[in-house]
Amino acid sequence: EFRSAPAGTPPVKVGYFDFMGDTISLIPTCGFWITMNPGYAGRTELPENLKALFRSCAMIRPDMKLIQENMLMAEGFQTRALSVKFNTLYELSSALLSKQPHYDWGLRAVKSVLRVAGGMKRANPNLDENQVLLRALRDFNTPKMPLHDIPIFLRLVNDLFMGLTVDSKVDDDLKTKITRVAKERGLQYDEMFVNKTCNFQELLDVRHSVMLLGPAGCAKTTIWKTLQGAHNLDKPKPTCVAETVNPKAVTGDELYGYMTLAKDWKDGVLSIIMRGMSKNFADQGFHDYQTYKWVVLDGDIDAVWIESMNTVMDDNKVLTLVSNE
Repeated sequence: EFRSAPAGTPPVKVGYFDFMGDTISLIPTCGFWITMNPGYAGRTELPENLKALFRSCAMIRPDMKLIQENMLMAEGFQTRALSVKFNTLYELSSALLSKQPHYDWGLRAVKSVLRVAGGMKRANPNLDENQVLLRALRDFNTPKMPLHDIPIFLRLVNDLFMGLTVDSKVDDDLKTKITRVAKERGLQYDEMFVNKTCNFQELLDVRHSVMLLGPAGCAKTTIWKTLQGAHNLDKPKPTCVAETVNPKAVTGDELYGYMTLAKDWKDGVLSIIMRGMSKNFADQGFHDYQTYKWVVLDGDIDAVWIESMNTVMDDNKVLTLVSNE
C-alpha cells in the first residue's frame, strides 16, 4: 500500500504500527522531543534505559541583552543603552538580593516589565525614556520584595539611572475606593495595606495570573476581597466575581477532571468553573457584564497541582483537559 509513497517530505504516511493495542500511523517527519529536568521540583528523573533511546542536544542560555534591546525597540524605545542598564540591574539583583523562592530575574520577568514599560511610554510620550524605564522597573519589582531587599534594590536602580527621579504612578480613584470599602467592612486601612491592594491591581493589569504570598494572617485574602469590593462599589450588579477553591482539599483528578476506564469524561472542580466563566453560564452566576472573573486557588502551592496550570499561567492562557477540550 505504501511502497510507492515518497520518503517522507512533505509529511506523508508510510505505514502503520501497533502501539500497546492502538494502531498508529507512521509519519517519518513526526518526532518526539522530551525535556530532561534533572533537579526540578515536581518532575521525576527519567530512567536510564529510556534516556538511551533519545539523542541528547545541549541548550545555551539566551542572550538577554540582545533580546531586551529588540523588545525595547518593538515597544517604541529609541535608546540602545537602556538594554544594558536593564540587563545589569537584573544581573546585580539576582546576585545581591536575598534568595527568595518567588524571585524571577529570567526571560519571563523581563517580558512583563517590558510590556509595562511600553504601555507607560505610549501613555506618556513626552516623558524621557530613561524615566519611563526607571518607573517600570521600580514599580513592578518592589511589590514582591521583602522589606530588607527594597533599599538594596532602590540603591541599584539609583546607581544605574544617576540623578533621575520620577514619581510613582498613583491611581487616586482606586485608593479612595479601597479606603471606602475598608471603612464599610470595619478594616484598618493603613498606608501599606492600601498600597499592596493597588499593587495587586497594577499586576493584574499586565498579568492574568498573580500570586499573593506571605505568612498566615498577613491580609492576603483581605487584599483580594477588598479589591473585589472596590470594583463592585456603586454598581447595580457586581462586575467582579470570584470563585474560591482549595486545591489541596481535592485530588488532582477531582481538580482538573479525569477519564474513567470506560473512557467516560468526569469533570473536575476547576474545569467546571473555568468553562462556566469563559462561556458565561448564567446558572453558575457568570454573565457578559462581569469584567473581572477570578479563580482564587487558596492553599499551599505544590508541584503536583501547579504544574498542570503552566499553560494557563503563561502566554498560552489555555487550560487543556485530558478530554482534549
